[in-house]
Amino acid sequence: MDIILSLVILVVTLALILTRPRNVSEALAASLGGVCVLGLGLVPVREASEILRETNNVLTFLVGIMALSSVAERAGFFEWAGSLAIRAGRGSVFRLYCAVFVIGTHVTITLSVDATAIVLTPVVFGMTRTRGIKPLPFIFACCYTANTGSLLLPISNLTNLLMYEAFNLELLRFALIMALPATFAILTNALIFIWLFRSDIRDVYTQVDKPFIAENTCFYRFATGALTTVLFGVVVASLLDIPIGVVALGGAVIAAAIASLFRWTTLRQVSGSVSWQLLPLVVGLFLVVRGVENAGFDILAQRAFLAAAPGDGFLQILAIAFGTALGSNLINNVPMTIVTINDLSPLLANGSLNETAAYAALIGTNVGPNLTVVGSLATLIWLGIIRGRGLVLTARDYLVVGLITTPAILVMASFGLWLSVRLFEL
Repeated sequence: MDIILSLVILVVTLALILTRPRNVSEALAASLGGVCVLGLGLVPVREASEILRETNNVLTFLVGIMALSSVAERAGFFEWAGSLAIRAGRGSVFRLYCAVFVIGTHVTITLSVDATAIVLTPVVFGMTRTRGIKPLPFIFACCYTANTGSLLLPISNLTNLLMYEAFNLELLRFALIMALPATFAILTNALIFIWLFRSDIRDVYTQVDKPFIAENTCFYRFATGALTTVLFGVVVASLLDIPIGVVALGGAVIAAAIASLFRWTTLRQVSGSVSWQLLPLVVGLFLVVRGVENAGFDILAQRAFLAAAPGDGFLQILAIAFGTALGSNLINNVPMTIVTINDLSPLLANGSLNETAAYAALIGTNVGPNLTVVGSLATLIWLGIIRGRGLVLTARDYLVVGLITTPAILVMASFGLWLSVRLFEL
């Protein structure tokens, strides 16, 4: 009976999150699901408190990065990134496209998928429209680099942060192991897109060779410095075993307070730019998924992972990556990451699988969501942004691009991980 109840709650919760009937927010849907599993006793209160403790550092970090990104956006940082791409293109749409890919990847790596999908996308869309360039290839580049480019660092994606915290992974080792998978994934993505959109990126555009000038130079320099300092602080904190959430949130609060003091922005504006609904969304999904696992689903998932033991051969890595990618497109990548963490933990602890399995699963939950529009929340938000600007793109249109692109990226990223395991003796 418990398994039926928990599965019904999971399916209804995900359906509400993905369809948003009558503007029911994702956070409300997840919260209702969490309340249901608690009320029905599918998850004990003790486990709920453990979930809050486990997610505290991750969510604190996300709030800090979102607030810091808001300060940087108001200072003109993302406009500077757009102008940099225009100048790098030198009148060639092809070169401009390559520049957007590079910038999107860098923004994702350092500021997370949300900054690329939510902040950079409107900048790139406006940049192409004002120059008469077909926007679709560039919009797809923003969406895909937001997912594909997030493999390199723990801070680049919520899924990375959850896995990083759960398995006590080291930041520098994480980057070392994921460097090849990330590089292979990004290059494969770029090459396929250049071929796929070849007819749209052959044109030229009129370039006004005018350097970027911030509206408020002092604010721009301050925001850029604050961004650099906090990101460096996160790396140092990781090496010293200091919670990275404390550094990110502390740095964001100080930056926002100073910016407010000089009247460059207001605390209300910065706070309003933070996606606060992400907090109840993540906690609610954790509770709903834990309810399903407590009812017995975890045994089935563990058997599936065990089939790929020990997890470091190329076919085993590929199986885990494709399996978690499929799961991400069925139940969304955040719940899939939660399932993966809960079910990999005992297998890693008893030596049935090694740490490579965790990295392989991240390939699936980061790159895999590129297949469909429902694979990740960032993609759903991105879709809403471009539709709000009049660009028509159906779920079928997205799926066509995903079917052409995603399997190849998964294979190449898995191959990169297989090489890393052998090079660095994971």
